Amino acid sequence: MKKYFLLLGVIILFKTYSFAQENYWQQHVSYRMDIDMDVKKHRYHATQKAVYTNHSPDTLQEIYYHLYWNVFKPNSSLYWHNETRKDPDPRISKLKNLKPEESGDYHIISLYQNGKPVAFQITESILKVKLNEPIAPGSTHEFTMEYEVQIPIIIRRSGRENKEGVEYSMAQWYPKIAEYRPDGWHADPFLGREFFGIWGDFDVSIHIDKNYVVGGSGYLKNEEEIWKKDDQGNWTLKRTLKKKRTWHFTAPDVHDFSWVADPDYVRKTKETEGVQLNFYYQKNQHLDKKWAKLQDYTARTLAFYNKILGRYPYKQYSVIQAGDGGMEYAMCTFISGKRSEGSLIGVMMHEFAHSWFQFLLATDETRHPWMDEGFTTFISQLAMDVLYKKENSINPWMRTVNTYLKFARHEWAEPVSLFSESYISHAGYWVNAYDKGAMFLTHLINIAGLDRTLEFLHQYYETWKFKHPEPADMLKVAEKTTGMELDWFYNEWIESLHTVDYAVKEVTANGDKTRITLSKNGSMPVPLDVAVVLKNNKNYPVYHIPYFRTLKYRQHSAFVGQERFHSIKPWYDGFPEYSFEIPYQMDEIETIIIDPFGFTADIHYDDNIWKYHKGRDKEKKTTKEKALIK
Repeated sequence: MKKYFLLLGVIILFKTYSFAQENYWQQHVSYRMDIDMDVKKHRYHATQKAVYTNHSPDTLQEIYYHLYWNVFKPNSSLYWHNETRKDPDPRISKLKNLKPEESGDYHIISLYQNGKPVAFQITESILKVKLNEPIAPGSTHEFTMEYEVQIPIIIRRSGRENKEGVEYSMAQWYPKIAEYRPDGWHADPFLGREFFGIWGDFDVSIHIDKNYVVGGSGYLKNEEEIWKKDDQGNWTLKRTLKKKRTWHFTAPDVHDFSWVADPDYVRKTKETEGVQLNFYYQKNQHLDKKWAKLQDYTARTLAFYNKILGRYPYKQYSVIQAGDGGMEYAMCTFISGKRSEGSLIGVMMHEFAHSWFQFLLATDETRHPWMDEGFTTFISQLAMDVLYKKENSINPWMRTVNTYLKFARHEWAEPVSLFSESYISHAGYWVNAYDKGAMFLTHLINIAGLDRTLEFLHQYYETWKFKHPEPADMLKVAEKTTGMELDWFYNEWIESLHTVDYAVKEVTANGDKTRITLSKNGSMPVPLDVAVVLKNNKNYPVYHIPYFRTLKYRQHSAFVGQERFHSIKPWYDGFPEYSFEIPYQMDEIETIIIDPFGFTADIHYDDNIWKYHKGRDKEKKTTKEKALIK
């Protein structure tokens, strides 16, 4: 069959929409931190000033801090939460055997509110401050803290001495004020998943032994004091007689700050799209060629996301060999470096996409992880298909669809709407957040079309960047952009375990026409494309059956010419069957396929295909015949 291509080379002209955000507010905090590292003892001493502004209409009687690393120890809630999943993560199981000097621990020396000592209480990873005076609406209060931290062995994302020999992966490392939202405090304990923070500004000074290279979030303000660059573009540290260097970073308009430090890093840079891309990795002849290619693909990925989603607003982004896999942070990502070329580039594309979904569209990942991980998976798989594989496939998300299909009928399957920590299995979380979350958008392609789906993503970003969008905010943009009613879809796909299951029930001759009858066997309704593949004719027609509740219906297809696309009467609620006639005799037809492009995630695809066989209306299908149209 003919292979069809996504029209991504065409410049998409986005319309301008007005999305009112009446009474929207969000809190703000400015941090100033001074960090003194002891690399021999793997500890740091710090002072922190947090200037907190209450933009809410509420008077706050207390505030909360996250102390993430307090659960990086034996017998913690993180350990037991993992062990009671149906499929414990072996990385977290290692907590059981940590020694005291390998565990994470915060020692709060002092805490002041507006210059006066304030009482506080620590319950594992949450610190509650009993305020001396309430924080009234519109007021600003200053909290100053002195503390010391034992840096844990890396267990999940952050800590010291990862498996590739990187010394410090400093994420979730500082006492971080919890977010206060219209529904109250979001001071959730850290149980190994995602995190949520207040928009603000960071000013961070890190004092560390002079042979260490430091990189991460923000802009290095004293770069000329630390680095020198030769004519070939190589960066080296300047000499100093001091035992420690001070690395001074600022990061405006972000909701987190992370950094790395290692004495064996090399630094490479690349300028593109008005952004300085930084690359930090341990010099290794096996890594040099892969990381050289990574630089080029990072630049291409930035241009791709800028075009599809909207402009990346910062002036730097860093890809850093660190952590325990791949994890996004403000203006940087940590990624394990000893991978195949394809894996290295694919993980970079995924983590870089988080700069739009999560670090600019700052959803609460604890409550709605699919809005971040799912949308990131969707756009990064498209980037991988177009930029690296150069396949430009009709459906770059088939791997995601197939992963979901394997899990959809599993006893561990749970609704997408669960909090990230509430799943009975890690697998359930991963499939829902990444795969089923991405398929929210593949379904939207089936409902509204590829062009409207990409237009929605662009409008969503432009409307809600630098804010905290909730599902209702996202859905409002989707409905306004597509002009369709979509709350039924949100309810079915996100809040239920309903599945899609349609079948070709019967194909009968009716004079010089053919009558096709479909059946709805599943609990979830969706619009359908039905391809009628004709013998000796590659220009087969596609019939689009809208679902009545969308109110407006798709009138085109990105995958076949408009002259071959036919939108017919909608399928109404309650009807178990649907019939329509096509102007072809039965013996002209080779195959009839429901959802030929694979966007509906039909859990029983076998009965989506009818193949003509002389003397019989239907014959048993081979595995090859079950394949999607290519």
